[in-house]
Amino acid sequence: MKWLLRFTIGLTFSFVVTMIVVVASLITTMFSASEIGARKFGLFGAIFFEPHAQPDGATALEMGVSNGAPIAVVFAVLLVFYVAVASVLERLKLHKRRLLQGDPG
Repeated sequence: MKWLLRFTIGLTFSFVVTMIVVVASLITTMFSASEIGARKFGLFGAIFFEPHAQPDGATALEMGVSNGAPIAVVFAVLLVFYVAVASVLERLKLHKRRLLQGDPG
């Protein structure tokens, strides 16, 4: 049951942090696109941003996901990292409990 809870929390943590990374990358890409009509890529080619000039003088913006693989890799790395850290912390708590009870091994 602990593993299921740890994995579910890890999925939630990974999703939230991945979305933060994607949005931050999109904002960074938006501010780096200084040319009208030039498509800029961010997050290792996962997202794109392209401003267009309209005939009436307005600027239209096109943005989206061009490749989902880098986003999936970021999600997987964060999930593995969270589960590994949670496992190490659980083992450290167990070791501390053993030491406090006087059991050396």
